[in-house]
Amino acid sequence: MKIEVFIKNEEVLLQSTHFGRPLEGHYCTAHDTFKTEQVLSEDSKTVLDEATEKAKELKAELVVYNLSTIKGKVAARLKGVKSPSWRITE
Repeated sequence: MKIEVFIKNEEVLLQSTHFGRPLEGHYCTAHDTFKTEQVLSEDSKTVLDEATEKAKELKAELVVYNLSTIKGKVAARLKGVKSPSWRITE
């Protein structure tokens, strides 16, 4: 028996940094870049916690799919999942 968990990460802005130095008359040579971090959404945290508890209770294998990746999106589409959720399979 295994439990499949579908989670989704959110990209959170950490800080803005200035990259490059504008050359005289060429404003396009400098631009801002943004540092971001992938964070688990609140819904996904709840789903993952529930599934982990159930997996321990049933002594089942826990398989996690990330809906923020291509592989996770394909797996979710094939299994008919559209949002963070979990399900028990045999």
